[in-house]
Amino acid sequence: MGQVKEKMSIGELLKLLQQEFPELTISKIRFLESEGLLSPERTPSGYRKFSQADAQRLRFILKLQKEKYLPLKVIREKLNELESGRMRAGDLAAAGESEAFRVGEEISAYQEATLPRENLPQALDIDLSFADTLEEYGLICSHQGEDGLYYEREDVKILRIAREFSRYGLEPRHMRMYENLTDREVMAFEQIIMPSLKSKDPEARKRALDVLLQLVNLSRELKDQLLKNRVKEYFRQNNQPVPF
Repeated sequence: MGQVKEKMSIGELLKLLQQEFPELTISKIRFLESEGLLSPERTPSGYRKFSQADAQRLRFILKLQKEKYLPLKVIREKLNELESGRMRAGDLAAAGESEAFRVGEEISAYQEATLPRENLPQALDIDLSFADTLEEYGLICSHQGEDGLYYEREDVKILRIAREFSRYGLEPRHMRMYENLTDREVMAFEQIIMPSLKSKDPEARKRALDVLLQLVNLSRELKDQLLKNRVKEYFRQNNQPVPF
């Protein structure tokens, strides 16, 4: 992580933390501000200016979301506890991350493997009916275990992303477009690798799986770049620096 400037614009803050948190966007920073979790200074012209303490606070929030799957309501409570009133975010670091990350230990135990369905409301602040809808659209899939239904780690990530999407008005029915696109991609990739996967030669099958991994990575990179190309004009039209 690079050196933190004394005061940063929202674009500079994004650049500072995006390598560690690739999913971070300007919209996400603004959303956290609207939820009262960040309070940057404002210049007379209305521009946000973030301090080192703001950057440390944002990193703390993002770590709790990414590594502990904590909902914003719980993160807010823990910040209030650590701040002991009006303690600044820079002082949170002095409190020690080890103390902070004792929060939600009962949830972090699931992050390496699975998350029981009954724990969704507590772990992700998600109603079970919301998860049901995602399953109906084929976006996630629950599995039957000895102690009841559970979700695998990949599905937990999708649930968390879907929850954040819903805050902006994108409901599961809108997310179906990603499933449709994924289905078409898989069909295209199958045409490339299936002949080798059917081979009796183990090395040929291994090479096919290596090719599949490369195709997945290339697809992810291409979609990321295409989306950025489509939306960067909105920033230019509004005289804002393009954040990517």
